[in-house]
Amino acid sequence: MKECIVLDFTDLTNKFEVFLEDFDDFTIDPKYLKTNLPPEEFETLHKLLSISEEKILEKVSKEDKYNLFESATSQVNFVLFPPVNGTISEGYNAKEKHFGVDIVVAKDTPIKAVSDGTVIFSEWTAETGYVIIIEHRHGLISVYKHNAELFKSAGLKVKAGDAIAVIGNSGELSSGPHLHFELWHNGVPLDPVKYIVF
Repeated sequence: MKECIVLDFTDLTNKFEVFLEDFDDFTIDPKYLKTNLPPEEFETLHKLLSISEEKILEKVSKEDKYNLFESATSQVNFVLFPPVNGTISEGYNAKEKHFGVDIVVAKDTPIKAVSDGTVIFSEWTAETGYVIIIEHRHGLISVYKHNAELFKSAGLKVKAGDAIAVIGNSGELSSGPHLHFELWHNGVPLDPVKYIVF
């Protein structure tokens, strides 16, 4: 029984089909191809691969080798979990310097880490009460304010979903049990509702 592997050379807008007998896995040994393909098909495949390699090498040689970020693009995809599930009483408003969302939930509800990270701050502040701040991968920081109690101290590693604090009403700026939650990326505040469903 013959099986078909389609090699798609999208840069060259060509497709080349290779038929192999008893194909068991996804590795292709070039010696096997040379032995089992007709010479003209092997030569065509070899030329296509060589041209593709040449184009890649040419593109790399034209890039600025000292500025790694000039033409690089990065898409970071990871999931953020809600720290609590509740009702948003006040949304993100950068103009009024409210760089997060206020989420109303029952007092003593556990607050969870939105992603894996390291606690970089876990202290009392006069205005926002008990605060915990976690640094995550990719320049992301999450901030949790007005807590009744903190479970983690600075320097500890946390996993997504770990209980890190308890909902409270601490600090001069609090008007009832709620979580003030912020997200920052590379020093820039983000609207949490764009990334998390509360």
